[in-house]
Amino acid sequence: MLSPIANTIFFPAILTVREELQTTETVINAVVAIFVYLMGISPLFWASYSDLRETRRKVYLLASAMFIIAAFLCISVTNIWWLMILRALQATGSSAVLCIGAGTLSDIYVPTELGTAYGLFYFGFFVGPLIGPLIGGYLTQYVHWRAIFWFLTIYGSTLFLVIYLFLPETSRPKQTSKIPLSKLRSEEISLSLQKSFNPLSPLSLLKYPNLTLIILYKIWVTSTIYVQNILIPERFAITYGLSASQIGLVFLAPGLGLMSGSLVGGKLSDYVLSKRMKKIGGNYLPELRLYSAWFGSILIPLAYFSFGWLLENGVSIFYPLFSMFLGGFGTLMAFNPTSTYLVESYPTRSASIVALNNFMRALVAGSMSALAAPLSDAVGTGWTFTLMASGNVLTITFLIIVYNYGRKWREKIRKENPR
Repeated sequence: MLSPIANTIFFPAILTVREELQTTETVINAVVAIFVYLMGISPLFWASYSDLRETRRKVYLLASAMFIIAAFLCISVTNIWWLMILRALQATGSSAVLCIGAGTLSDIYVPTELGTAYGLFYFGFFVGPLIGPLIGGYLTQYVHWRAIFWFLTIYGSTLFLVIYLFLPETSRPKQTSKIPLSKLRSEEISLSLQKSFNPLSPLSLLKYPNLTLIILYKIWVTSTIYVQNILIPERFAITYGLSASQIGLVFLAPGLGLMSGSLVGGKLSDYVLSKRMKKIGGNYLPELRLYSAWFGSILIPLAYFSFGWLLENGVSIFYPLFSMFLGGFGTLMAFNPTSTYLVESYPTRSASIVALNNFMRALVAGSMSALAAPLSDAVGTGWTFTLMASGNVLTITFLIIVYNYGRKWREKIRKENPR
């Protein structure tokens, strides 16, 4: 929850901060974009260190401490550029859990339980977009926008103590593991220990086409969500005359959709996997996981296409809110099986794979955050989301390709790299 709360809690305060710090719409949106960029770039460092040194706990503690310090310093900031720098440090500290959390799940769950585990993990992850803007909106309107950073400082400090006192090390070094590993996985771990630390090593995973295509699909869907989040404050304020606290309530719609989609998607992913495994004699193939992504992947472009034109035409606020709910629900229905597939394809690089996914996703999504307002001003909200929905339809073909050829690609890679 830490990273998404830290990101979205700032959204309702954008207009207020822009006025008080006397900056422009472009600069304040750049603050948001840089946070998104660092959410993607930083996990490359955290994941490389975690996979190489076989530790999750140390990364959690170091990253949490960085977040707390940056959040505390934001309380007294008086310059937009210092705010930008400190928000970047907050993004760096809070982003560790995005990849290390996935690595922790991979450490302790078997494949047929991993979908449900990811559902619960992303349920917490998407509580952030649900309550972050709500908290930010009320603190901004009834206290002060700086109170946002008091909240984040206290929240981060509480998490640090909980992690320090109750979270054990879950990474299992080969020499101390009590859980038997396959010969292939043991050899992969042995090789990984011989390598030196390289924060860019996750980028080498892009040579695997099954990973790259899934990541490209997730990139565009995430970009659509970020475009939506950037446009909500100003568009809803102009179209419906909402206050900062009311705009915070608007974010409940996509947040509830994401949360419900996470829970339903996780259960459905494991259920579909079990059913498909029975049909092929009980054999486990990661590609079977993608079969449960079809419903969500079709719902996403339909929901966001509708949202754009409903908001453009200023219809009753219920309809764009409901469209955002459906978009959020569909997103997690598709994201749960695709995220689980990424980790299951190469389990010994789980943290690095998730870090790469977040890096590529944030790289594009961060750019879209900066371009969202100018694009919407130029062509209108309806055509902006028509573009995003068209991209979503196109990238569904990537899922189809991986579903049909992913196994062949994985077997080819193992033959070329028998160790």
